[in-house]
Amino acid sequence: MRLALDTRKDEDRTLVTARGSIDLHSSESLQSHLIGLLDEGDRQIVVDLAAVDFCDSSGLNVLVRAYKHARVTNAALVVTGAQGRVQNVLRTTGLDKYLIREL
Repeated sequence: MRLALDTRKDEDRTLVTARGSIDLHSSESLQSHLIGLLDEGDRQIVVDLAAVDFCDSSGLNVLVRAYKHARVTNAALVVTGAQGRVQNVLRTTGLDKYLIREL
């Protein structure tokens, strides 16, 4: 399934809802989107992965890069809603400690 991104902004945060798979073919668009939001001045980004069914190492790399870019720009980037295989891969790699936040 292709990756679809929906972005909604309110006064203090930006919610990016992802649907589909984050893999080698789709990770570049996610990275461009997240880095673009940070570079535009968004300071609190929440990435909702509830509708993501798969995330490979390229997807994890994108999330880590965006997280680090957020920190450098005095912003915050967190992940919420990860389930099943996506949640397991975040836990297995230890990234859940840095990325996952429940809203």
